[in-house]
Amino acid sequence: MTLRQRGLLDNCFTLSRTPLVNQQRSAVAAILRKEILLLLRSREAVAAELYFLVGAALVLTFAFPQQFDATIQAGAIWVVFYFAAMLTVARSYVIEQERGTLRYLMHVAPGDAVYWGKLLAGVLWLVIVGLIEYAVLMLVGLVPFRLGVAVVLVAGCIAIGGATSLLAAIVAAAQLRGWVFAAIAFPVVMPVFFVGVDATATVLAGSTATAAASEVAVMLLYVTIVAIVAWWLFPFIWSEA
Repeated sequence: MTLRQRGLLDNCFTLSRTPLVNQQRSAVAAILRKEILLLLRSREAVAAELYFLVGAALVLTFAFPQQFDATIQAGAIWVVFYFAAMLTVARSYVIEQERGTLRYLMHVAPGDAVYWGKLLAGVLWLVIVGLIEYAVLMLVGLVPFRLGVAVVLVAGCIAIGGATSLLAAIVAAAQLRGWVFAAIAFPVVMPVFFVGVDATATVLAGSTATAAASEVAVMLLYVTIVAIVAWWLFPFIWSEA
């Protein structure tokens, strides 16, 4: 770990004598800020993500006709997003493990702050990726613009990011490769995937955004339950890292 990285972590967790709740909020905000800074410095990862989205959109353009069923359109959106998400969700923990900063982070930051800070950073990045993907697919003419699709995608990003954060920590703690994350995350993500495809197809077929409200609610309820259970389990994983 470089002196610059150590200094960043030290500055993040120099908390004043404030109530415990405020300290927790400050720690979560510090972790979130650290994750955003690391993402901005990892230009190769951002570039790889963008290349994948553009490449997938071009492949779909040649593979499918310009006019096809709403269900196929929805499936194309979510298949591309699924693989894009699997490329980056576990990246935060894996990089900490590879750079040797994970153990240092364990000593200077509360486990709760690490969990929620990294979860929020992952969700934020997935929302950006999802919206960029939708914009690229619209630019190549594969899907039309529907506000409801953007809403469903954002809900799906929140659900996938929140539901897989603990799995990313497990992969890093066990010192496994990133592809292992995609394998173990598959059954956790599938409920979100199926609900998301159904909701997206409903909106693309001509229904209003409110027609997908129940599916969006299901995804948000799912991630709430999974994230709370994962929050309870995280200290056990964190202590074994």
